[in-house]
Amino acid sequence: MLTRPHSNPIRRIPASFCVALVVATAPLSATGPTTVSGQSLDLDACVRIAIAENPLLRAAQEGVAAAAESVGVARAAFYPEVGLDARYRRFDSHVFLPSGLPVQDTTLGATDDWSTGLRVGYSLFDSGVRRAERDAAIAAREASGHDFGRVRQDVLFAVHQAYYRVLATEAARGAAEARAARARDHQELAQTLKDAGSVPQADVLRARAESAGARLALVQAKGDVKSAYGDLNTAMGLPAALPIAALAPTPAKEDPAGHADEAALDRALSQRPELKAAQERITAAQHQAAAIEGIYGPRVRADLALGVRDSELLPEDRDWSVGVSLQLPIFSGFAKTHRVARASIEVRIREAEAEALVNRIRQEVWVASTSLATAEEALRQAEELRTEAEQSLGYTRARYEAGAGTINDLLDAESTLTQADTAQITAVLGHRLATSLLL
Repeated sequence: MLTRPHSNPIRRIPASFCVALVVATAPLSATGPTTVSGQSLDLDACVRIAIAENPLLRAAQEGVAAAAESVGVARAAFYPEVGLDARYRRFDSHVFLPSGLPVQDTTLGATDDWSTGLRVGYSLFDSGVRRAERDAAIAAREASGHDFGRVRQDVLFAVHQAYYRVLATEAARGAAEARAARARDHQELAQTLKDAGSVPQADVLRARAESAGARLALVQAKGDVKSAYGDLNTAMGLPAALPIAALAPTPAKEDPAGHADEAALDRALSQRPELKAAQERITAAQHQAAAIEGIYGPRVRADLALGVRDSELLPEDRDWSVGVSLQLPIFSGFAKTHRVARASIEVRIREAEAEALVNRIRQEVWVASTSLATAEEALRQAEELRTEAEQSLGYTRARYEAGAGTINDLLDAESTLTQADTAQITAVLGHRLATSLLL
């Protein structure tokens, strides 16, 4: 969750708020650093690569698979237990007989005891423990699946954010190149006017300093582009230094209905995977509480054993047993009371967490809607500012050439245009991110 206080307001919205990004989800065939290197990628291609390569998604998928195996473990209790027993022992034991019997020796042994057999057991009744544990495992598996959806949304939004930052830094680099070119032109103009005796040497020195500052800004802008590409590669799960190029997206049509707070809220509450995961965890806690209660109920178990037993290596005498057992816990030191109470508390904790999550989602929708409206207005104002600053620079340059203006006026107009370029780039980035959040 991005919460730096001085960052762009759009970036403070949690990445997991990306509800339903309109992107292609089919993984690329044969993706990897080798096949991607040197390619020009649009946003959809970046998303597909992330789905195929990002290790966070693979880890989340393995979590879903592990949860599914836990369901299999819980279902195993519904099957009979079958085992094969084989045993050998040699013993010498004293036999206790009633007194008065005419027995010379009461010692039995040394004796060999060989036995082997098949053992089968099945729980006929367990007060609902098996069913509750199975249902709890199923709910946990569903929660794990929704957690995977949350991780997927986080990854996709991270790709969106990094992709748009690449475009913004490239635009900033283009603006820095234009500024450097204008600074060189202003330096040449000041030198020409100085040679003609129209301006002092101080104007040339000011223009040189401005040109040097513009070149330094261009170096920084180029470094920002490299850093942004590294972030994009990392978001996709690729090496940071892998050479790629980002293609500018085609302008998307506006969806006025998508800006409505209520519509966005309904969509978020129905689609947010973390809310679905929280609801499944409530269900799992409820089933787990039922399983704990069942542990202290009666249990009925049937056992069957068939085999042979003898004092020889290959026993031949039949040995079998069959029986049914009943277990009924009577007193366990009040463990049942405390365990059931703790399970009930766990359910209430999960319910409170889900309620808090709903409130947080409502707040995020409100912030995102407000941010989108702000970004749209900022974009319009930035475009107007850019146009006016460009016109002002042209007018001020003409005055300077005619000797009616000063170098300070020209450089101030240049600075205003630079600020307008920066504001427009920031506004475009903010609008794209805000639009992605509410799609």
